[in-house]
Amino acid sequence: MTSLAPPSIVQALLSALALVSPVDCAGCGRADVELCPACRTRLRPALRRAALPDGTPLVSGLEYSGAVRDVVLAFKQQGRWRLGRPLAPAVQAALLAAAGAGSPGAGAGPPEVGAVLPDVGASSEAGAPPGVVVVAVPSSAAGLRRRGYDPVRVLLRAARVRPAPRGLRVSRASGVQKGRSRAERQAARVGTLAASRRLTGHRVVVVDDVVTTGSSLVEAVRACSAVGADVVGAACLADTPLVSESAA
Repeated sequence: MTSLAPPSIVQALLSALALVSPVDCAGCGRADVELCPACRTRLRPALRRAALPDGTPLVSGLEYSGAVRDVVLAFKQQGRWRLGRPLAPAVQAALLAAAGAGSPGAGAGPPEVGAVLPDVGASSEAGAPPGVVVVAVPSSAAGLRRRGYDPVRVLLRAARVRPAPRGLRVSRASGVQKGRSRAERQAARVGTLAASRRLTGHRVVVVDDVVTTGSSLVEAVRACSAVGADVVGAACLADTPLVSESAA
């Protein structure tokens, strides 16, 4: 008969498992579940319309507050990349609305998975409007080193959306943004992204995870426009209440 493992070994195994498989709800801290039913309900798309500082229309999937904020922080800062799956419907719904394929009403549900958007160079019927290309705002090199993954691309993969390959790249670092004013953040971001010339002539929606000041998306819009892309809108997983209130 196999003997039970000593308690010290069991505890060590449980501790190791907790590191790779958290057992507390990312939204409320409830034990023994990665995301409880109540917090999962709070992640249903609740679309919000705003505008970036440059006037580009912005659609966000959720408000970045409360349990939503806690789940997003766990996804981005605590290595809990599996939370990308329950967050994906919100970013996908925002993308569809920003591309003009949906209406960002408060009661809108998630769109059908896989309904979005052809890649750069995808063919369309003669005389039909070109498809809308999704362009992801890239993580900084420091962010990639710290996390080991790009949150925006994890979200898009979970939503079964294929962004343009190498649509945007980081051309220079913007420095530490914490503590800077909105205007200082926007000024520091100018020239930090470069867009692929494969986007020239395409209708584009740029997408980010969380929008606070909007400086990253404004720079993405600038970079895409500089190569001749037609940026029809921007989308994000979540925005702060300040972003939507400033557009009211």
